[in-house]
Amino acid sequence: MTDEMTPRSEAEGRSLDRVQRVLVSILIVFVMGILSAALSLYLVLNRAAVAHGDAIGLWCMSGLIGLISAAVILMINRHKPYHPLVLLGLVPMAASWFCIFD
Repeated sequence: MTDEMTPRSEAEGRSLDRVQRVLVSILIVFVMGILSAALSLYLVLNRAAVAHGDAIGLWCMSGLIGLISAAVILMINRHKPYHPLVLLGLVPMAASWFCIFD
């Protein structure tokens, strides 16, 4: 009698592993990536209400959160955390650059 959760073949096991990695990656994008994007958007929309020093701190935090989330996604998908794709985590930071330092 076999368990319903165990894969029937090695190919099916690899397929399930890939699906799990993709789902966890999507979850990380929505949890941590949205946080980074929300910080950047907050800085763009409220640049008059936030002091310049505070804006720079929040701007750096958005970049750090973006880098960490990109590195975690790369490690989950079996890449090195210093892969060039980790720079995609800086997209929200780069998008808010002009509004902060204008």
